Amino acid sequence: MLKKTLLFFIWLSILNGFLLARTFVEEFRIGQAGKNPGEFSNPSAVAVSQEGILFVVDSGNNRLQLFDLQGRFLKTVGGFGFEADQFDRPLDIWLKSLINIYVADYNNQRIQRYDRRMNYIAQFASQPNWPEEFRFGQVLSCAVNSQNDLFVLDYADAKVVKFDRNGWPERVFGLYDSGPGELFEPVQLDILNNKWLLVSDVGRKAVLAFDFFGNLLKVIEDSRFDRPRGLATNRQGDFLVVDEGAQKIFSVGSDLKTVTPWNFVLQKALSAPRDAAVFHLNQAERCVILDGNQLIFGRIETHQ
Repeated sequence: MLKKTLLFFIWLSILNGFLLARTFVEEFRIGQAGKNPGEFSNPSAVAVSQEGILFVVDSGNNRLQLFDLQGRFLKTVGGFGFEADQFDRPLDIWLKSLINIYVADYNNQRIQRYDRRMNYIAQFASQPNWPEEFRFGQVLSCAVNSQNDLFVLDYADAKVVKFDRNGWPERVFGLYDSGPGELFEPVQLDILNNKWLLVSDVGRKAVLAFDFFGNLLKVIEDSRFDRPRGLATNRQGDFLVVDEGAQKIFSVGSDLKTVTPWNFVLQKALSAPRDAAVFHLNQAERCVILDGNQLIFGRIETHQ
């Protein structure tokens, strides 16, 4: 009986921490440096929409490129400029809202909002009549929770500003006087299980988890982290961290403690991984990795 109980708790800890190892097996890759469709210039982020469209934030070319999940080019959105539907170094995209899509337009110091067909709707920028602590400049990343609260990651002050569904500033966190919750060099936001806001921070070599009120829950650190920047969640309730410096991808369990590196079967080793997106195709878990100016498509195999 004692042995069965012990085995049960071992199994339960594995399940809760999601300790199953993951192996990424490359199937194909696309992309190279350039300005033509399917070519990239210093892209910064990737994401897959609920409609099964892959979005690539092609930062150096000031555009978004859209592909299907087989890597076939669909269309380009944007181009350099300061008007609506134009970008000046876009850095991130948020696709997880049911209605709208949000793009962090860094040098234009705004977020541009689109519908699910990528028709431009509006922009959201800092207002001079707000208290100074709520104002933001260059936008690194953004995220929206199920209550339609908007979180904006600001570069200059290394802070997160939260806005309610009506666009009113509500709170700010991550500032230099935030103690353990201080952000040094944040890069990207994500939301885990609709209750935790994740912030990757290459300056701290860590990922910070906050609740939606800005309270620090956990600083996720690992000796193997070097420049953790890309974040992606999956259906299992855990998330992955793409580390450009270590040239690795790590899974972090739902306990926010267990960190497990991925194994890889690749045609060529990773050189500069910046982001990744997990999706399901033909009932199989798959992933696309943004590595330099290439997209690497593959399947995910799990094992003990």
